[in-house]
Amino acid sequence: MTEQKRFSGYHLKLIALITMLIDHIAAVVIWRIYAASFHITGSMQVSDFIGDKIIVWVADNQEIIYTIYEWMRYIGRMAFPIYCFLLVEGFLYTRSVAKYALRLFLFALVSEIPFDLAIAGQWWTLEYSNVFFTLVLGLIAVWAVSYIEKFYEFWQEKQWEPILGMILIGAAGLVVIAVFGGLAEMVLHTDYGFGGIVAILILYLFRKQRELAFALSVLVLSIITSSTEILALLMLYPIMRYDGTRGKNIKYVFYAFYPVHLLILAFVCMGMGV
Repeated sequence: MTEQKRFSGYHLKLIALITMLIDHIAAVVIWRIYAASFHITGSMQVSDFIGDKIIVWVADNQEIIYTIYEWMRYIGRMAFPIYCFLLVEGFLYTRSVAKYALRLFLFALVSEIPFDLAIAGQWWTLEYSNVFFTLVLGLIAVWAVSYIEKFYEFWQEKQWEPILGMILIGAAGLVVIAVFGGLAEMVLHTDYGFGGIVAILILYLFRKQRELAFALSVLVLSIITSSTEILALLMLYPIMRYDGTRGKNIKYVFYAFYPVHLLILAFVCMGMGV
């Protein structure tokens, strides 16, 4: 019998990238065309402009288009939990958490204008921030929790009052969740917000049981953000088959894909006049 194929970090990133692209095509292009189609009336003159013709066609097929939109968004629910899982894996194996966080932060800055153009149709808005900000806040939150764990180990080595120690680390953990979750949700208004931070922390805290950690993080996302996030449980199989290796090292290609594809989708919408 041949051994079943395993999934490396590269394969997981590829799955996340493809499902994210499908999701964003729906959220950006299809949704804008669909919304524009409601402004079409029977008395309007349709120009030869390809964008107008597409909008008119969508106006005549709104039910089908919306069904396609929904299914593409469902597929897109797979991406974020995988990125969160890989973020925690990256934290556990990186040589420098500070450099890792800085890299994520720089890509968050680079991605903000493409994100705003694609999602809001504006060059800059403070109403919503891209998912890289969620990931960098989640990474720093995990970093903080790792120090809390070290403090608790030190407390246990000293054989100090165990109940007091548990109370202290519990309180410290709640502070971390409140601070970074609050930053994500209320200050930066990041994609996935508070739910994303909690999901990342769950993946870290239950890191020795990957499948359980992933399932719990998806459940939390579905409760805090949207019930459709539960569909990401379909990604339990590749998580179960994950072999812990990095695979092909083209991380900057994956990083760059996020702002580049958003910019392209934004320009497509501009070209179609939606």
